[in-house]
Amino acid sequence: MTTPTTQQTPTFLTGPQVQARYQRSHVSIWRWVRDPALSFPQPLQINRLNYWRLVDLEAWEASQADQRGAA
Repeated sequence: MTTPTTQQTPTFLTGPQVQARYQRSHVSIWRWVRDPALSFPQPLQINRLNYWRLVDLEAWEASQADQRGAA
């Protein structure tokens, strides 16, 4: 008997959840998305609402920590 492989479904955060995660306003998050120097993850738009993949946000956080460590 074989066990089926389980695929982990990606976790998405809404705009308000991203705001709470970084303790920033929606305007700040909007600016981060549009600033190419920050490389903040682009949201997915579904029915005119923004959603961010949690793995993308975690990767961005790790890259920011690496940049701070290198500076």
